[in-house]
Amino acid sequence: MSLGKLPDFLLNFSGREMNGKENHSYCFKSFRLDVKERRLFHNGVPVSLEPKVFDVLAALVERSGHLVEKDELLHLVWSDSFVEETNVARAVYSLRKVLGEERGGQKFIETVAKKGYRFVAEVNEISEPTVPNSTNGKQNSANFVETPTIGESQIPTFKPDETVAPPAVMPKRNPRIILFAVGSLSAVFLILLLSFNFRSGSSDSPNEVKSIAVLPVKPINAASRDEIYEIGIADSLIFRLSSMKRFVVRPLSAVRKYADIEQDPLAAGREQQVDYVLASNYQLANGKIRVTAQLFNVANGRIDESHKIEKDAGDFFAMQDAIAGEMGDRLLARFAITSSSPSAKRGTNNEEAYRLYLQGKNLTARRSAADAKKGIECFEQAIRLDPNFARAYAGMAHAYRASGSLGGGLPREQFGKAKEAVITALELDNNLAEAYAVRGDLKYKYEWDFAGAEKDLLRAIELEPNNDLARGIYAELLVERFSRFDEAIATVEAALEIDPNSLWLQRERGRFLYYARRYDEAIVQFERVLEVDENFGTARGWLFRAYEMKGDYAGAYETFIKSQKRNNPDRIEIYQKAYETAGWREVRRKLLEFDKLGEQKPGSNLFAIAVQCALLGDKEQAFEYLNKAVEKRHSQMVMLNVEPAFDSLRDDPRFDELVRRVGLK
Repeated sequence: MSLGKLPDFLLNFSGREMNGKENHSYCFKSFRLDVKERRLFHNGVPVSLEPKVFDVLAALVERSGHLVEKDELLHLVWSDSFVEETNVARAVYSLRKVLGEERGGQKFIETVAKKGYRFVAEVNEISEPTVPNSTNGKQNSANFVETPTIGESQIPTFKPDETVAPPAVMPKRNPRIILFAVGSLSAVFLILLLSFNFRSGSSDSPNEVKSIAVLPVKPINAASRDEIYEIGIADSLIFRLSSMKRFVVRPLSAVRKYADIEQDPLAAGREQQVDYVLASNYQLANGKIRVTAQLFNVANGRIDESHKIEKDAGDFFAMQDAIAGEMGDRLLARFAITSSSPSAKRGTNNEEAYRLYLQGKNLTARRSAADAKKGIECFEQAIRLDPNFARAYAGMAHAYRASGSLGGGLPREQFGKAKEAVITALELDNNLAEAYAVRGDLKYKYEWDFAGAEKDLLRAIELEPNNDLARGIYAELLVERFSRFDEAIATVEAALEIDPNSLWLQRERGRFLYYARRYDEAIVQFERVLEVDENFGTARGWLFRAYEMKGDYAGAYETFIKSQKRNNPDRIEIYQKAYETAGWREVRRKLLEFDKLGEQKPGSNLFAIAVQCALLGDKEQAFEYLNKAVEKRHSQMVMLNVEPAFDSLRDDPRFDELVRRVGLK
């Protein structure tokens, strides 16, 4: 098919006649794609896809083995509207989730850096000829042959005018033998049928680990939305279900984004890579709250369980606990598993304080300095309402830490406030996992107390195995303190099992690959993060560093310019002239000049300036800035032992002295 011709599937989308053409279906691995019917099957089970996501899949599959550029996909799929490249990236990201593409692998869709995508799985095309129109424009029913689809009974069909050979004359059989044979076969069939039905009805092995996502509870009436019901009830359910043995429950941070009333539970389940989704709605009337919950089986798209619970709405916390307890008990019975039946851990009886706490957590999760500051304000208000609210102190410590690391203030100042808040949190509740996770991070990056950090992080994981924050920070410690790359990557992948869509954890995986000098894998990982959110954190900065360390300076320059278009558009022309004059090295020199101009500003990154000096071969200045960074206790100094840019400094005795001062030796 030439690139200039619209493919058949797009002609079908526009409603044009397909009669006389072939109806294309494609098989790849355990999937079948029926383009005409716009359906995707996995092992014979229909898979739900959003319309544009389906269109992207069809375009890639029809061109399997060939590069499909982003602009071409935009033209083919979004020809009727003006959209950005990010729409393509989001569609591909959704497809990878649906197809079950392995993290870090290229099982189905390959990303071609800065170009587009290629469908790499082996595709077999199935052409099913359709019958031409009759003279009246309708299909001739006498000649129509329906081909059974996957999962249908394979019953032979015949055209009426086909000649069928008469049956051969069979010898007579003993009736008793026939009855015995029929009875035996019936018994075997019945046993197989019962066995199949038993497996279908309960496909869960008692010892098999299952995963579930509890979505925010939706209001029946959109005009009466209240986060304390939507997130509060989900929070209690998540905590209750987290106590269930052999169950992995997605944390609240992973499911908050599914608060949209129109959210498709199955789409959320596929994105979260879980076996089940618990989706609920609520209605308030006459002092009562009615919650209707449905348990979706993501694999087959069916509702396995449906429950209605009605409680008094007067005492919110009592209602919240009662709903979580009753729903938890029903799921325990459904899966025949046990629970440690924990008591509620919200830590306050003040409804407004709890509401502010939920708002603060939501703001901190957005990972921006401005939102972290707003989150701190919410936590402060919650603490004023309830000075003994331990979780609010832990949340505030986390927000201060985030604000400092995201450029919201002087790291030392934010560190002091975070430390004070986390100490109070643990004084009020000595079994608070989030407080141990934050304290472990502070000990690690700001106090350089690596033994104490490891102890706190392991304690947090012990208290709350699903704590992805603690696991992510512990993985950082394994790399930066101990250079245990494989173990760290395995740890961050375990954290991604808890929250598969955490861009922070996915970026960390890329960082660990970069530190391990596995630059090609790191590039793939960073690009996947940017496909989902092109502005996420420092992912683009790490990406051009990976290209640079690999020696691909053209790739480094192209990626760097993209980052500057967002951050410093007024400098683009300067960098372009530098690159045209003397290549990437001159661009690096210009960047260093600009960074040195801001050296005296609060929050300047002395460690990053040292990296640039080292990359340019200026060892003396590299050591000068590293010494300044040690004196100011820059948190990035914990990366000293693993940063590839410093490989040229490692044989200098001054480097060993720096390592000793940070406590890394």
